[in-house]
Amino acid sequence: MDAVQIIRLALGVISERLIKIMGLMMSCGLAAYTMWDGGWTRVATLAIFVIFTYLMVQNKESEDGKDKRTES
Repeated sequence: MDAVQIIRLALGVISERLIKIMGLMMSCGLAAYTMWDGGWTRVATLAIFVIFTYLMVQNKESEDGKDKRTES
């Protein structure tokens, strides 16, 4: 199974609210780790992680929105 298919399957199972909560918790944890001993590598890692987390949540919301609109 391809990695992208596994991620899509996991996103299909996990609810939207849980994805938001998990993304927020992981971002806060990584932010605390970055502030503990700040370095440009950690800051860049935090920025990349937060951007990809935000994009995953937005992708999930847009997929759910399309499904709800087509069912009506």
